[in-house]
This record gives sequence, C-alpha cells and structure tokens, in this order.
Amino acid sequence: MRASITTHDGKQLAAARALAGLGIRELAGAADIAPRTLHRLEMSGVIHVSEKKRHGHVQRAVWERIIAALATAGVELLTEGGSFGAGVRWKDPRERRSHNTAI
Repeated sequence: MRASITTHDGKQLAAARALAGLGIRELAGAADIAPRTLHRLEMSGVIHVSEKKRHGHVQRAVWERIIAALATAGVELLTEGGSFGAGVRWKDPRERRSHNTAI
C-alpha cells in the first residue's frame, strides 16, 4: 500500500508566514527546522508531504511542526477545493485576535 502524499504550494507557505508577520528565521526557529529548509520549501512549486523520508518530499513530522508554528501565530493553510484554490487565513475573526500575532 502506498503512503499518503499531501501537496501544498511554496507560495502558500510564504503567504502564511507573511500573514503571521514572521521572518524565515523566526518561523524556522519556532518549527525547529533549519532556515534553509524553510526557504527551500517556500521557493519550490508544489510541496509534497509524505510519511516517510523520500527524495523531493518533506516528511510529515517536519510539515506538522511548520503548521503548528503558524497556528500558534494564528494562521492556517487552506486546502484547494473543487471551485477554489488553496490559500491562507487567520484562524480567528479580527475581534478575537490579539494585536500581536507573531510568535
């Protein structure tokens, strides 16, 4: 049985980081990954997420740390739907967000 592979986009990741108001080093530190790894992911086209270590893919554990760090900053990634593209958004409405959303 093949491992499940999820795809995301580097520009989507960069947009999420920008919305969170974080620099590459800040988000990489919060996710406990190398800034170079985050930069590589943001500059890539499609990001393939896989359970196991595979060439050209990011491991799910690493991806989940990035997503968790963005969630701490109040931002989430949206998956692509049938009639709309992928994107990013604030997790909470404006009135419930703190004034300082950075980690």
